[in-house]
Amino acid sequence: MQFELFILILTMIATITLAISGVLQAARSEMDFFGALVLACVCALGGGSLRDLLIGSTPVFWTKDLSYLATILPTTVIMIVAVQYIPTGKGIRLRILDIADAIGLALFAILGAQKTLQLGLAEPVAVVMGVITGVAGGMIRDILSQSVPLVMRGEVYASAAIIGIIAYTLLRMFIDEAIAMLISMGIIIVIRMVTLHWNLNLPKLRLPNSNSD
Repeated sequence: MQFELFILILTMIATITLAISGVLQAARSEMDFFGALVLACVCALGGGSLRDLLIGSTPVFWTKDLSYLATILPTTVIMIVAVQYIPTGKGIRLRILDIADAIGLALFAILGAQKTLQLGLAEPVAVVMGVITGVAGGMIRDILSQSVPLVMRGEVYASAAIIGIIAYTLLRMFIDEAIAMLISMGIIIVIRMVTLHWNLNLPKLRLPNSNSD
């Protein structure tokens, strides 16, 4: 029961942070209130929905538990009001978006992997499903707002999730499951924020110069 409460708390935090990132992205793209709600929903629910469909856990999680929608709706309303008071200078909104996105990525990636393992699937599958849970919602958000998804910009994003999930699958063999999850989430957040601070990106794939025959 305590572990189930722990999972619920983490899931609600992840839902709130990604809903916040959806509203902030809507504000950056100058969308209306409905656009903000759509981005909040797809960002918070998209990754987990795709994961559940792929592993056959249907109906998907939020259709069985309306607390997710009950969390997203007030979060969206509060953020629509709050975003009017966030200064636009010096990239403050962008930094808040990055922080919220990093927290949501970390929590949902590990939660997605944990659910996959709980269903008896193998660790490599858990890594894939964890990454999908963490990044898919943000990808849909960025596509709907006509931005290049973070995962395709060369930023250390999906790779941070992969490292954290692999750490989780190893740590859970030696320490308490909840502690392993928290440590792995911390790893993802630290990697993401450090690479953002130092502007570290993955090498880009380029075709060789074709000027010469």
